[in-house]
Amino acid sequence: MGLQAGPHESLSFHVTLVRIFRWFAIAWCLSVSTAWAQPASVPAARQANNVAVITIRTGDGPIDGVTAKSFVRRLKLAEQAGADAIVVEIDTPGGEIGAVLDICAAIKGSSIQNSVAWINTKAISGGAIIALACREIVVTDSATMGDALPIAASPLGLAEMPEQERAKFLVMLLTEVVDSARRKNQGGYVYDELLVQAILTTGVELWRIRHRTTGQEICITRAEYKMLFGAEPSHAVPRVASLRPGAGPPQLPIYPVTGGGGDTSGLSADQQQALAIPPAGPALSNVAAEATGGQSLPRTRPVLTPDDRGQWDLVEYVTDGTVPAAFTAADMRALGFAANMQGVNTDEDLKAWFGATHLKRLDPLWSEGLVQFMTRMWVRGLLIVLLLMAIFSEMVAPNGIGGIIAAVAIALLLIPPFLMGMANWWEILAIVGGLALIGLEAFVFPGFGFAGISGIILLFLGLLGTFVPNQGGGLFPNSPDHQKDLLYGLLTIVLAVATSGVGWWFMVRHFGTIPLLNRMILKDAGPGEGESMLAAMASPRGPTVRVGQTGRSATTLRPSGQAEFDGQVIDVVAENGYIDRDQPVKVVEVGRFRIVVAPFDTPGSGDATGGFVA
Repeated sequence: MGLQAGPHESLSFHVTLVRIFRWFAIAWCLSVSTAWAQPASVPAARQANNVAVITIRTGDGPIDGVTAKSFVRRLKLAEQAGADAIVVEIDTPGGEIGAVLDICAAIKGSSIQNSVAWINTKAISGGAIIALACREIVVTDSATMGDALPIAASPLGLAEMPEQERAKFLVMLLTEVVDSARRKNQGGYVYDELLVQAILTTGVELWRIRHRTTGQEICITRAEYKMLFGAEPSHAVPRVASLRPGAGPPQLPIYPVTGGGGDTSGLSADQQQALAIPPAGPALSNVAAEATGGQSLPRTRPVLTPDDRGQWDLVEYVTDGTVPAAFTAADMRALGFAANMQGVNTDEDLKAWFGATHLKRLDPLWSEGLVQFMTRMWVRGLLIVLLLMAIFSEMVAPNGIGGIIAAVAIALLLIPPFLMGMANWWEILAIVGGLALIGLEAFVFPGFGFAGISGIILLFLGLLGTFVPNQGGGLFPNSPDHQKDLLYGLLTIVLAVATSGVGWWFMVRHFGTIPLLNRMILKDAGPGEGESMLAAMASPRGPTVRVGQTGRSATTLRPSGQAEFDGQVIDVVAENGYIDRDQPVKVVEVGRFRIVVAPFDTPGSGDATGGFVA
């Protein structure tokens, strides 16, 4: 007979089966939840547990030196905190080329190589350059990128840039974007070396083709089109925006040689060929040749020859070159710029993109925003006006209030530029020294001579120097960027001086009748008088006292106040800075705007009354 399980043995067997089933169910749930939290599709090179989001959201304002310094500070903070990846969130219309290149250099030189640009929602001009510097780009559904044509901005608006100057900037930008493309393409050809050039200038006309065997896609020029397909290309409607659909590119002259490219004289012919940048259009031939010297990675784009005929198929007409290329989210996905096929629209989408556990935002500090505001041209112009008006007020009616206002204006003028590298110690010393010399001329030396003229020159040079960043170049640099900064600074100072001149005239005419402001000057105590020193300037009259005349101080002189001479109380200034009340004084100087007195010891009983002559 066979063995049969008793009832207890059978029950034990079923319990064991239930436990095994429950264990498998729990394990399956855990595996599903883990897969949901960290998708298996996240590549190892992208996966990160701790992600730092560094924002570049300038609204309608530009990327400037403050933006760059703030970005570098936050990037270092992410490195120190042990971030596995950084996300550069971009929403900007662009900005200063120097600041943009500083940000790109910080990204490429960071110890965190897992960098992703999140275009949310626009990366125009310099924003596009920064996006390309990252290892990957992800986009929201409404994102746009491109149009990085160098332009000249001024306080009066946009201005036409000479081609020689634009070529200098194009060499720098072309060096940067091609380097970014080659860094990206080390693992396979993704960013097209010609297409990244199309965002920098007009006149770049490109078609996209696909290899019949490998499926690789690249962009080609008109000359390459004719070589591969043996015919002139037809001008269909291009993928990206165009001013003249079907009309072809504008006829641009070749950009001039600038002499600003890297030196390739030490490279062999083979090395130069490997580093060479293929120009995306005839106009860029000189610029591309100069930018080749700034490349450290070999070209990734295949070299096409007549032997490639019949191996490529036409995909589409990309751009006709009538405007610098700008791409929508759909364009960026189709052309290989965007790595995400689905929109990355929220922070949760970002976490899923990395398979991350923690995501931390690093926004600019409020103080950085304040510095950015205080260094705007119009704000600095207003501060210079305030400074000059306060100095004028203190000179004609010394009472300390004008000096305090001038000191505050100087601090607001110097501290923000100093924090962002636009003011050096020599500039601060020049401004302070200039003000000191002007003060000596106003309160110590009679007339207007060497001290006053030297003070004005030092003040002007010091203020002008604060408009130019300190990085090289000296006081009168030759670079276009620094020449532009000097021009803007000169224009701001001239306009501020002109505005101050109008303000001075208004003060002379109406100071005594302006509420609150009329308290800043001393007035005569005679009945029905009350005429201020500024009013006296408007209506010149002869002095009421003479040098050597004696009297008594009617108020404490610190150094300004009032003294009584022959029963008449007038405004005076103490020569030594302080005289107590009701002390004998003697007139030592009578000027147009002030009367200077000194302590006087009377002979005999020491009783000094008005009318004594020394």
